[in-house]
Amino acid sequence: MSPAAELKQIADNAFAWIGAGGDSNAGAIITPHGLLVIDSQQLPALAQQFRDALIERTGMPVMRLVNTHGHLDHIAGNAVFGGAPILAHAKTLAALHDGLGPLVDGVWRLDGFEETAKLLWGDNLLELVAPDDPKLDWFKARIGGPEYSGLTITPPTETFADQFEIVLPDDVVRLQYWGPAHSDGDIVVHLVRRKIIFVSDLMFYRRFPWMGDCDLNGWIERLSTILTLDVDTVIPGHGPPTDRAEVARFREIFVLLRKRVDEAIRRGASEAAAMSEVALPEFAHLPRYEEWLAINVKAAYRYLRGAR
Repeated sequence: MSPAAELKQIADNAFAWIGAGGDSNAGAIITPHGLLVIDSQQLPALAQQFRDALIERTGMPVMRLVNTHGHLDHIAGNAVFGGAPILAHAKTLAALHDGLGPLVDGVWRLDGFEETAKLLWGDNLLELVAPDDPKLDWFKARIGGPEYSGLTITPPTETFADQFEIVLPDDVVRLQYWGPAHSDGDIVVHLVRRKIIFVSDLMFYRRFPWMGDCDLNGWIERLSTILTLDVDTVIPGHGPPTDRAEVARFREIFVLLRKRVDEAIRRGASEAAAMSEVALPEFAHLPRYEEWLAINVKAAYRYLRGAR
């Protein structure tokens, strides 16, 4: 992983902003009317770096910002792109209103660790990691810096349901929603003729994923859909540009986890026993495996019990 964030040109009219050390990615597509920006980073200062890099490279204004989903690390820089319409799936905007309550002066202001953490890792974070669980210390340290205090979130101003297209002179940008997966409102941004797709947090490059309040079956199905597309370049939510072979490898994490947790349930293992016993040695080399495996097993256990 790159030690510093960088803007990579991935086609003649497309860029990927690759977060430092595996931090969140973003992107931009040149249109005749300005830049279509994809996600806005996890902090305003990072968003400003991203926007400055785009201006330096293209000299073009931002015509629209897309929020691929509603997690903090992809939307906390929305205000930096002030004035541009912000487009998201309708379920993303609804989830933000449900989780953060009424807007005050047109924005949400995050108050304290719990509210900030839930926006980053999901509403069920403190159900999966109890307040007295030592594992919670990792999460507190991750967002413990002063830069995460009192963040302001600017909401999406436009929404769509299933598909939104922007027709370019020589290509089509297709925003698609296929159903709940990593979150309720995940969308992908597909630059069709250039065979590029921004999949956001539907994929983490060679890193063990955080499941949180995901739809496990849905996530597997969405990754399967990506594998059917005619794409050469995949921009994950975290990590460098990659390809469909890596998508298939990432999908296997969820397939194996679902299989082994389901086997534990069928043999009568308790949730605590499953957390202790279920392992994925095939992926034990991945970053965050040790920190997140048992918590993901708990999330999968509850999901699969609820699906029965």
